[in-house]
Parts: sequence; C-alpha cells; structure tokens
Amino acid sequence: MRTVSICAYNRPEYLHEVLIGLGIAREFCPEFNARVIIGVDHGAPEPVLVLAHMHADEVIEWPEHLGVSEHPRRLLQYVFTEVESNFNLHLEDDTVLSPDALRLALWFERHDECGEILSLHSKSTDYENPGCVRPRPDFGVWGWVADDLVWEQWLAPTWNHRRTPPLGFDYSITDTLKQNGLIVLSPALSRVHNIGRENGAHQSPEGYDEEMKGLVWAGIEHAKEANEFYFHEENTKTQNNAGAV
Repeated sequence: MRTVSICAYNRPEYLHEVLIGLGIAREFCPEFNARVIIGVDHGAPEPVLVLAHMHADEVIEWPEHLGVSEHPRRLLQYVFTEVESNFNLHLEDDTVLSPDALRLALWFERHDECGEILSLHSKSTDYENPGCVRPRPDFGVWGWVADDLVWEQWLAPTWNHRRTPPLGFDYSITDTLKQNGLIVLSPALSRVHNIGRENGAHQSPEGYDEEMKGLVWAGIEHAKEANEFYFHEENTKTQNNAGAV
C-alpha cells in the first residue's frame, strides 16, 4: 500500500498548483500507484474542500483547528495506522512536485538500504547531475518520503507538535535522526518547489524571497535528462543545510 498525504488549509490557489504537479508526476510515473489522502484543517474555505474532494481518494476534514505542526502528525498517524500505508509521500499545500518526483520516490522504495528518509528538496543548484541522490545532514520538510517502520519506531514517538524548543517537527525529526544515526537522502537537484510566498505561518514574503535566491528545481528538461537515479555517498558535514519555509 502506497499513499500520498497532503495537508491543506486556507490557500486554494496553492493547493491547486500542488495537485496539478502531482497529476503531472503521476503521468510521468504511472507505475507509482498510490492512494491520495488530503487532510483539510478546520476552518478551511469552501474552494479548498472542493479541490480536495475533486482530486483525492479520501478527504479528512478535522473537527478542530490543528495548525501547521499537529496537522501533519495527525494525518500521518491516520495514514500509517488506519489506512495501513507501507510507504508514504507527504506534501503540504505549497509544495509542488517536479515531473519525475514520483520516479525518485519509487527509486528510493527499491533502494531503502541507502537511507531511512527521502527529502525531495535540496538547496543545491547542481543541475548538471540531475540523477544524483546523496545523504544530507538534516531533515527537509518541503516534501518527504518514509515507510511505516520509520514512522512507528522513530518519528511518531518524537514528533514535536508544540511550540516549545526544539521548535517544529522538522527540528525534532532532525534531532531524532542524528541521535540514532539514521540517514536522510536528498536529490542533488530539488524535486519539489515551495511556492508559499504569501500567507505562510512562519515566513514573510520578504523572507521567502531571500530563502529562494538561486534555488533551482527540476523541470521537465531535467526529468528527461535523468534517465537513472544513483546514490553518491559523501560526507554530510560538507553539504549545505536545507531549511524550511
């Protein structure tokens, strides 16, 4: 059982772009069969609900407002325990997949000996090596893939959904990975693009513009060029950290 989970709330125009990107990626990699489950936080406007029900196999409408940290935890817990997913790709309502992102996820599923989590984004501008996948020193939150064992053993018990140090679940997951010697993989060229410039919970438009300077993400031309993905092991201390917007 494969799944794609998406957290949505109050930005229908961004969610629409995310769903378009997912549709293109599914056409590019039809062998990645997955059940799409969208969690809609309480208080979402009607256009978000309409989009969710149009494009998802299942929509969860939460009866109370969960927020940006508790919402993904609740949705992932549902996906892994109730739906019994074995392999899940998680997105937010502002993270647009590259055309070959699902092909990368499928490669990761078949090469799970290389690492425990796949972060689909990176800060690299290494478009000369679009098929390269390498370790990274932290957890990237824009779009990521994990299986049920990683969720049950490592992520669910240590997920920080409170606004207390370390702030945010991305920081607590990074700490968990480092403390237990787990490996996060990331493509040399990002397979997801964050479009959430406006109405972000933790980022201003000005901060977004600064964060995005120089970033390159894989388009259709890179997807066609990357005939195969390959693992390149290197010292994670020499890599750029990839932050979350």
